[in-house]
Amino acid sequence: MIRGLVSVIIPTYNRADYVVEAIRSAQAQTYRLKQIIVVDDGSCDDTARRVAEAGGVEYHYKTNRGQGAARNHGLRLARGEYIASLDSDDLWDADFLACCVECLETCQLDFVFTNWEKVRDGQTLPSEWLRDGKWKPYRTDRRGEWWLLTPRQVRKLFLERCPAPSSSLLLRRNSIVSGWGEHMQIADDWYLILEMVLRRPCRAAFSLTPRWKKRIDGRNIYDGRPFAEAAKKLHLHDYPAFRRDFRPLLSRRERLTLAGREAAYRFRLLLHQTSKTDIAERLKIPAVIARLRSPEKMFIGDPAGRGAELQDTIKPVPYPDL
Repeated sequence: MIRGLVSVIIPTYNRADYVVEAIRSAQAQTYRLKQIIVVDDGSCDDTARRVAEAGGVEYHYKTNRGQGAARNHGLRLARGEYIASLDSDDLWDADFLACCVECLETCQLDFVFTNWEKVRDGQTLPSEWLRDGKWKPYRTDRRGEWWLLTPRQVRKLFLERCPAPSSSLLLRRNSIVSGWGEHMQIADDWYLILEMVLRRPCRAAFSLTPRWKKRIDGRNIYDGRPFAEAAKKLHLHDYPAFRRDFRPLLSRRERLTLAGREAAYRFRLLLHQTSKTDIAERLKIPAVIARLRSPEKMFIGDPAGRGAELQDTIKPVPYPDL
């Protein structure tokens, strides 16, 4: 492990048109001490050629096993004291790493995460984390642009939702337990953090200053996907896995809360599917569903809460709420 080095892991799959721009945003960081690892998760386009032309990175090709496995492959190759993962459809601002490293070291934290913006069809939108205001109860200890979180606050926040997509995070390597959840279909990043905060007290900080951009084009893992498709992966697959894997680490109250909220999401998905039938139209069920809002404190919702109103496509909704 090299002190002060940030290992940047860029997983990619058939994103030759985007990955080079992501690489350039990593290379353009004002923080100079970095290792950039591109993990190609079995792409069949010209990703390899495009990455080679970009230069200045370590390129590794592997059989397709999903984004979690790709990130963990990069983690095994990482030599840095700090770990960051930049999705190939995302772009960091030039000062992302510098600001994160400074806060992590100054306050001696386990991880930090920043706000972001979404770019879709040329339009820039705020993150759900910022828009929905779920951060307000956690503004208790301010240090410049950063809000510090106690271990108790960190546990509470990440059991409620995941406000930190992978591209938002800078982590201390020694604080990571086993890595990203390879068996997760969407929430591999959430799994990483939950495993950390449930196994031992972790201190963290967040900034509301947007320091990266998520480009949405219909091919993202979560953003822009039809509600039913994303809900089945996140709420019916990933969420039960959280409860199963972390059950010994949860209090009885936390387990009951998780079970209740999983049941609520199953019901919402059932309503959504029912609303597409002819009889539902006659009973005006779609009109009822249109008025439903996401519960205030969902455990699995959206990557910053993933899943808002029941509708055909996911519009800006919170990042996974657990």
